[in-house]
Amino acid sequence: MAEARHDFYLLTPGPLIVPAEIKAGMVRDRNPGGSDHIAITRGVRDYMLELCNGRDTHECVLLQGSATYGVEAGFLSLLPADARLLVLVNGFYGNRLREVAEAARVDTVTLELPNLPLPTRADLERALDADPKITHMVLCQAETGTGVLNPVEMFAEVARERGLGLMVDSVACFGGVEIDVAALDVDAVFVSPNKCLESVPGVAITIVKRSTLLASEGRCPSGVLDLHAQWKFMQETGNWRWTPPTHVMGALGVACERHRREGGSGPRLERYRRSWRVLVDGLRQRGFRTLLPDDVAVPIIATFHDPDDPAYSFAAFHAAMLRRGIEIFPGRLTAMGTFRIGVMGDLVEEDMVHVLGQMCDALEEIGVRLPVSAAPGDVETV
Repeated sequence: MAEARHDFYLLTPGPLIVPAEIKAGMVRDRNPGGSDHIAITRGVRDYMLELCNGRDTHECVLLQGSATYGVEAGFLSLLPADARLLVLVNGFYGNRLREVAEAARVDTVTLELPNLPLPTRADLERALDADPKITHMVLCQAETGTGVLNPVEMFAEVARERGLGLMVDSVACFGGVEIDVAALDVDAVFVSPNKCLESVPGVAITIVKRSTLLASEGRCPSGVLDLHAQWKFMQETGNWRWTPPTHVMGALGVACERHRREGGSGPRLERYRRSWRVLVDGLRQRGFRTLLPDDVAVPIIATFHDPDDPAYSFAAFHAAMLRRGIEIFPGRLTAMGTFRIGVMGDLVEEDMVHVLGQMCDALEEIGVRLPVSAAPGDVETV
């Protein structure tokens, strides 16, 4: 059995195992108005635009809070009063987008589809043809409730053809799955530091088309979620309007440097893919069944059906894994039993070999026989 490289394995969709080098970036206390913090802020903003080919067309605006704060700020700041927003709902985080939009008093309609198959152009065009008042669309790029990678390029193509605005929730996969905001011509992309960027939570990253941002001046009804006001202040002073999360930004600055050293989004995703492959193949060999076929799964998280064994319960399995210093995550599906394991963060193939060994021990401890019998059932529809 492979040795553990970490004292504790946090195998969730994020937050995740933060590399020690990035954690160390939080140790230093910084003056919010000092040159050090301002330089970190500028460096992070520049690197975010570099990662998504947005230097010539987009701006990066940072806000205090989790990535969901950035999503709500985007809805409040960027959508005009007469906007009607179509939300793709084919999983848990599509529902999250809908909830945030409705809470922000956005005129919202949904395109509700099963987890699989992936949304098609015909699905989207039927919804748009049925409601000509739709002006904007939003979708979750990586639906980590299941592990599906949604077709952002198809949505962007339809948006361009019909003159619609498009927003993309790339919270789970930015820094791993590449996205070209200039080529896609998206109005906004929402990003989290504590997923594929491997940093800590506490700052919402928004990447906004410059023309869309300029047109939003004075629109936002919130003082603290106003993207245009925050951007304007940052442009003029280099600083934040309100007390910034200086320690979080210290970590994110180091995370950007580490991400660049690794080679960017492509090499990082390939590292995740290798760990994901070890995990998926290893559990399949032990009788487990993945929720998704490999060709539609994003290799940052994997969802597995619960085994069909009377001795199994997720609660018992979870507790046995915790005793071994490993945290796994329940599934987000309601009509079937599933659990999820994330492979983002400071992980390599050796770690997943260790995790697989510990999973076998934990299952034996709770009385589940290997290989397991896969529970029956197909992919759940929403």
